[in-house]
Amino acid sequence: MNSIFSQKLSDDAEIRRIEVLFDSLPSSIVVSLIGVFLCFLVLFDTAGMEPLKLWVAYMLSVLAVRAWFRYMFTKCDRQIAGIHRWEWLFAFGTFLTGIGWGVLFGPLYPPPTHPDAQMFVALMVVITAFTGSVFVALSNITFWLFIIPILSPAIFHYAATLGDQAQWPITAAACCIAVFIIVQRTLYRSSTDSLQRSTEAEILLAEQQAIFDSSPMGIAVIRGKQVIKSNLRFGELLGRRIQDLTTSRVDHHFVSKDEADRFLADTAAAFEKGHLAQGMYRLRRADGTQFWAELSGRTMAGGTGHSVWMIADVTLRVANERRSHKRD
Repeated sequence: MNSIFSQKLSDDAEIRRIEVLFDSLPSSIVVSLIGVFLCFLVLFDTAGMEPLKLWVAYMLSVLAVRAWFRYMFTKCDRQIAGIHRWEWLFAFGTFLTGIGWGVLFGPLYPPPTHPDAQMFVALMVVITAFTGSVFVALSNITFWLFIIPILSPAIFHYAATLGDQAQWPITAAACCIAVFIIVQRTLYRSSTDSLQRSTEAEILLAEQQAIFDSSPMGIAVIRGKQVIKSNLRFGELLGRRIQDLTTSRVDHHFVSKDEADRFLADTAAAFEKGHLAQGMYRLRRADGTQFWAELSGRTMAGGTGHSVWMIADVTLRVANERRSHKRD
């Protein structure tokens, strides 16, 4: 059923879409409270006190229920199997709010002796419909359940009271509905596309971070001579904390200044040619011991000046190669 109303998204993006929908609810409630307050002030002298009090009580009760829906949503386990039930629940709360606004064109509508109040009510309903359409743009079903009970009573009211003269008000209402639909569809497409891309990027970033953290080799991101980021394995190789590494210069971890200068020169030459920089150098641990490390690095795309390096402890391999050479 939901696929009829919504663009097909990945499961993670679909969950995120409903989360963003509920995240917009506090702003929507604040706007509704302001509208209720203004309508109460304007209609105080034109509508009966009892109907007006009932309307205000109804609107506040519905807003409270919708706030409770959001609270329950923040506590639930958000799985794709049940996420669309929450969307329908959100739409139901919005539908009840729409009914409350639509009532303004019923018994609460000001009499002809108060044309300014009539104008205010009409303008308030249009503004509410428009702002509400923006807030619920991420949900097609919510948009329709919100817009229909708001504008339908206005159309029926003008058709019934103005008769043949209702042509222009009805035409204006139809144009308003068309504008709301265009705005909602545009926002829906752009928002869902953005959600899909951002969700995919977040998943990819999480996967890369998992690889970064669990790699058996040391990994470091370097800008110039400064270590910007490193994984736990690189810290283990140097016997240092990650926090200390990310505030250090890479050339300070070499056994000698000559080897550090050779590393920097070899790296600059390889990167100028667009090649992979690779070599074996002696590094010093925090306790003063030394080890042979094989470093291979490549510049990152985008011209940021960053390079990514893989570092492996090859001390045993170097020792074995030297023993083999002595036997020969």
